[in-house]
Amino acid sequence: MQRPPSDLARAEWALMEALWARGRGTATDLQKALADDQGWAYSTVKTMLDRLVEKGYVKARRVGNVYEYQPRVKRDSAVTRSLEDVVDRLMQGSVATFVDRLIEDRKLSAQEVSELQDILARYREEEPS
Repeated sequence: MQRPPSDLARAEWALMEALWARGRGTATDLQKALADDQGWAYSTVKTMLDRLVEKGYVKARRVGNVYEYQPRVKRDSAVTRSLEDVVDRLMQGSVATFVDRLIEDRKLSAQEVSELQDILARYREEEPS
C-alpha cells in the first residue's frame, strides 16, 4: 500500500480520531459521534470522509445504500508520518532541533525530564560499538 501524505488538517484529525476509536462507521454515525464537539453537518462529514479516502487514510465500502468507512492507516502510523513531516519540513531533518524546540517552548516536569533521560539512555545502549 502506498504511504499516505501527512497533510491531515486539524478537522480531519478529529474525524480520524473518531474513526480510529470506532473502528468503522457511516458518515451519519460519525457525524452523530462528533456532534457535541464539532457540530458539523452531515455534508461536512461526508465531504471530509471522501477527501480522506482520496488521501489514502480511509477506505470505503458500500453496505446497502450507504458507505461504511474504516481507517486504512493506523493511528500510530499517521502520527509518525506527521512528526517526520514536521521534522523534515520545519527542522531541516534534525530530530535534536525538534526536541530542543519542544522543550524550550514547554515547561517540563521533573518526571518528564527523567523520562527523556531514560529514553536517551536506552538509545545509547542500542548503539553498535
